[in-house]
This record gives sequence, structure tokens and C-alpha cells, in this order.
Amino acid sequence: MIRDLAKLWPWLRKYRRLVIIAVCLVPFISAMQAALPLILRATIDHGIIPGNTHYLAWMGIAYVAVVFFEYAARTGQTLTAAWAVHRMIRAMRESVIRHVLGLSASFHDRSMSGALVTRATSEFENLSESLNQGVLTSIVDLAVLTGCMTGMLLLDWRLALTAFVMLPVLVLVVRGFSRGLRDAMLSARKHLATLNAYTQECLYGAATVKLLNAAPDAAKRYETLSETYRNAQMRSVVLDAVMFAVLDGFSAMTTGLVLWLAIRHLAPNTADAAGISAGVLVAFVQYVQQMFEPLKQLGNKMAMLQGAFTSIDRIFGLLETKEIISGDSNFELKKGAVSFKQVTFAYGKKNVLHDITFDLPAGKSLALVGHTGSGKSTIIKLLARLYEGYHGSITVDGVEISGVSPAALRRNVAIVPQDIALFDGTLRFNISLGRDGITESAITRALDAVCASDFITKLPGGLDFKIREQGANLSHGQRQLIVFARALATDPALIILDEATSSVDPESERRVQAAIDAVMHDRTVIVIAHRLSTVARCNQILVINDGKVAERGNHAQLMSAQGLYRTLHDQPGSFASP
Repeated sequence: MIRDLAKLWPWLRKYRRLVIIAVCLVPFISAMQAALPLILRATIDHGIIPGNTHYLAWMGIAYVAVVFFEYAARTGQTLTAAWAVHRMIRAMRESVIRHVLGLSASFHDRSMSGALVTRATSEFENLSESLNQGVLTSIVDLAVLTGCMTGMLLLDWRLALTAFVMLPVLVLVVRGFSRGLRDAMLSARKHLATLNAYTQECLYGAATVKLLNAAPDAAKRYETLSETYRNAQMRSVVLDAVMFAVLDGFSAMTTGLVLWLAIRHLAPNTADAAGISAGVLVAFVQYVQQMFEPLKQLGNKMAMLQGAFTSIDRIFGLLETKEIISGDSNFELKKGAVSFKQVTFAYGKKNVLHDITFDLPAGKSLALVGHTGSGKSTIIKLLARLYEGYHGSITVDGVEISGVSPAALRRNVAIVPQDIALFDGTLRFNISLGRDGITESAITRALDAVCASDFITKLPGGLDFKIREQGANLSHGQRQLIVFARALATDPALIILDEATSSVDPESERRVQAAIDAVMHDRTVIVIAHRLSTVARCNQILVINDGKVAERGNHAQLMSAQGLYRTLHDQPGSFASP
């Protein structure tokens, strides 16, 4: 437990002043809480019974003052502790996002995005709640419990020992209930995650559900998952309620036992009568009630602490993942000449590339064609340093990229992926993505290059037009042009098109093709394409088959060779003309 919590200290150390203030207020809160029954005892014994109104007035003022200072200290302790925790959580959340984005593509290949989202959101929310409502308040409760026990011993050690007899039984009861609460709360969290995942799935595929008339089945499945979550949640609620009722019963029994002992064995006709007074009994009863309050919360908080440890393990399990591709960050791409020498690569134990060799001079273009799964995209991913661990040599401008930082390599490499990703925000942001050096003029030039300026000017607000989730308020061709402009905004020396025109309409393709023609004369271009119009314009074409270079040459040479390229060309749907 201590080891898990110690992992948080490097993140919390920045806010240690707030932590010190919160910790220093704990004994003050405990002292104020323990002082109230003592003031009550003095008020009864020296004010009410003797009829000393002057003393009674001063004790009343003292009682109100102690209550005020206690609540002020609790408020300060809660605010400072929560402030420190929330700042720590924010810093950790930002670090997790940066860390995940920096992990290699192989990590993301075997990790579900939904699980990563859960670790970056709900795990932090659970950790924040557990720290604020579990760890920090438990420290205060333990301090208050210690103060109450000390006050009881000061009042009458015999009555105190009588009350303490119940503590071992209470510990066993709380321990048993806390285990049940922990299991119930963890089960509820798992069922909630399942329910949220299905909800996201239904919302993402809402159009498909409607078109296929699958809404009744989706609603039935949602009802089943919701009922399962409700039952798991109710189990924790029932256990919590039963535990509170049991502890209330023990509190009443302890109070009755103390009063019985005081009346039966410390009656006025005994030799011990001098040590007992009405004020002592009233104060002792109040101490018993104060002692049981933190015990009532302890079971629930212990379950919350288990949840906190689970979240810590999951969060730091992600932060401690070391699948990061690093290298020299001073690399500058100038011309964009690319060379592969006997490159072999495997996903796991299965080789997907075998001795891939080619040279692409600066300012020239290369097309990669082949059947789906032949290894075309893998070549691009290795060049972009999304993966490492290949055998052979890959150089850009004569520099082996295995020693180059991915960020440095990608500064002057533009990749237009097949899958379109647009973000919630303005059109301007979707082109710049907040990258340094992308000015308004650079955005305008990129839009002009892809012939998109005309439709941009027709949008409400122009560059300030608000794009909905995944560009739902734009046509597919418009979304593709925006992604292409995003790549050109950095004025790259090397452009990689991963089937960038495979799913656009003819009009949009003509615009994109015009942009490709405009940049090919002074940039290095690598194209993975299914469009004959794109492939035929390239200086060199590689036909990839089962991870190997089956053929190479330009369009005319490969067509005359009557090989695999000609077969692909003649197959219906393999190469689509504009």
C-alpha cells in the first residue's frame, strides 16, 4: 500500500507546500474535535449544576469558537488537499497522453483504444476521488479517533477501557464488510465500463442501427447491460447500508455498556463516586459517538483505497511501458532521397517484408502497388519510424533513420493516410493542428495547392468554419482535400500518399491530382495508390507481392513486360481510371 502511494510523490512533490499545510491542519482538527466534549463537561459540572451563569456564558463562547475553528480548519484542509491532488492528477493525465502518443505503433496494434481511453479518463477520476475521499479523509478520521481515545482516557480510564473492548470486534466487522464492498465496487466498475463501451458503439453506429432496423435488439442488449450494472451497484449500496446499521448498533451497545457500568458500579454509595460526574458521563457519551463516526466510514474508505491502488497499478503500468522509439533530434531533412537496402521486417514471428531494395532519388516519385496485405503500407510505416526492429538499411538523404528521432524525421515528411481523421474544431486548426511554424499564409498556400480555396470561401466563416466530429458536416471529397492540405502546410521535402485518392469522387480526385502534379517536380513523392491516373505519373513503380519486390519500372515498361503489374491493371477494379 505504502509503495503504491509512494509512486505518486514525484508528481505531488511540486505541490508539497499545499500538502504540508493540509497535513499540519490534521492535528489541529483532531484537537478541536477532542476539546468539544471537555468543554461540555466543564459547562455542566461548573456552569449548569452550580448555577454559575458567568462561567456558563464563557463556556458557550468557547464552544462556539472551537466549532468555528474546527470547521475552518476542515475547510482549509479539504481545499488545500483537493487542490494539490487535482493539480497532480492534471499533470499525470497530460504525461500519460504524451507518453501514449510517443509509444510505438506495435504497442497500439495490440492495445484496444477503448482500454487506453479508460486509463486516461475514468482511472484518473477514480484515483482523484479515492485520494480525496479515501486517503486524505482517512488520515483526518484516524487523527480524530486518536483524539477521542485520548480524551476518554483523560476523563476516566476505566470507562475508556470498557469502550475500547469493542474495538477488536469492530475491526473484524469493518474488515469483513470492506472486502465485500471492494469486490462489489470493482465489479460495478467493470460492468459500467462494459455499458459505456456498448453505448459508445451504439452512438458511433447509430446510422447503421437505424438503416438495418436493429434498434429493438440494441435497446434490449442495452437494457440487459444496464440491469447488470444496476445489480452490481446495488450490492455495494446494500453492503454499505448494512455496515452502517451494524456499526450504529455497536455504538448504541457501547454507549449503553458505559452508562450501565457508571450507574451500576460507580453509584454514589461506592468509594469510586468521586471520579464520576454528570459532565463526565455526558462528555463520555459524546466521545463514544465521535469515535464511531470515523469507524462507520472506514469500511467504505478501505474499499475506495483498493480502487485507488487498482488505478495506480493501471496508470503506472502504462507510464512504465518503454516501447518508445528514440534517436537523434537534430536531423534535418533537406532533399528527401530515400534508399532501402535488403530490408526485412516481421510483425511478431511472421515476416511481412523480405529483402526490399530500392533507391528513390530526390525530386522523383515512386509508386507502390500490389494486392491488399502485400506489405506496401508496412514500407511506409518503417520509413516514418512508426516501427523499428527491421533488418537491413533505410536511409533518408544518406542518413540511417534507425538513429534519427521520429519527431525530427517527420518535421519535413508529410504523410497523407488513407483513413481521414478530422478533429472537433475550426478548419484552420484541422490544417495546422497547433504545429509550430504553420502560419496563415502557409495554410492558404496549402489550400490553393489542392484547389480547395473555392469551397473554403463558400463555408460560413471560411477558415473559422466549425468542423463537427470526423467532419460530418463536410463531403468525403472535402474532408480528403483538407487532410491533403494539412500535409502540404509544412512545405515538406518528402510526401507520402497512402492510397490518399482511393475513395474520393472524380471531381475531388482531379483537384488532388492537380496538387500532386504541382509538387512532384521539386519534391520526393512515394505513392500507394489504386488509381491508374496516380500510378502512371510516377517515375518508378514497385510491384510488391508477399512482401517482396516482384517487378520494378515505369508504367510503360511494366505494361509491356506482361507480368503481375499488367495482371493487376487488367483486373476489374484493381486500377480505376478517373
